[in-house]
Amino acid sequence: MAGVTHSIRFKDRRAYRGSVLRLEIIRACKDDLPEILILQRLAFYRVGLRYNDPDTPPLPQTLDELVEESDGQVFLKAVQDGKIIGAIRGKDNGNSCRISKVMVHPDHQDRGIGRKLVNAIEKEFNVPMFDLRTGHLDEVTISLYKKLGYVLTGEKEQITETLWFVRMKKEMPGRGGK
Repeated sequence: MAGVTHSIRFKDRRAYRGSVLRLEIIRACKDDLPEILILQRLAFYRVGLRYNDPDTPPLPQTLDELVEESDGQVFLKAVQDGKIIGAIRGKDNGNSCRISKVMVHPDHQDRGIGRKLVNAIEKEFNVPMFDLRTGHLDEVTISLYKKLGYVLTGEKEQITETLWFVRMKKEMPGRGGK
């Protein structure tokens, strides 16, 4: 995992059933990976059902695979009441950042947390382009990314018998790069 040089803190206070909840988005560390893996399985379970495939990526990923994947990537986590309820990954590819595995706990979806995670990872990388892949049937997710300025590139990649990833990108002119 990339070393922590700074933290982005996003605080959101909203009334929820009479109480005030605080959402904080900060860098994750290796100690967070077991909890992120559990969250990943919860968050992507419905995706597996949608594609009628219990082995839809990233559902079968192991902790060892996640630890290996974490090297060279920035993981951000959304924390509320001491629990990780969302996460996102970003990897610097020189002049672009590959965003992957945007996830929010099913009990916390449709509250803008995914949008906040994407905005936070974009602040982490000073690159002129971001790209990501998502499932071809994930209309809600594709719509979210479009609202955030991402466009479909027309590129598709078959992942399983029932799942195709579509690629989306967002250009941010005037930003750095290597």
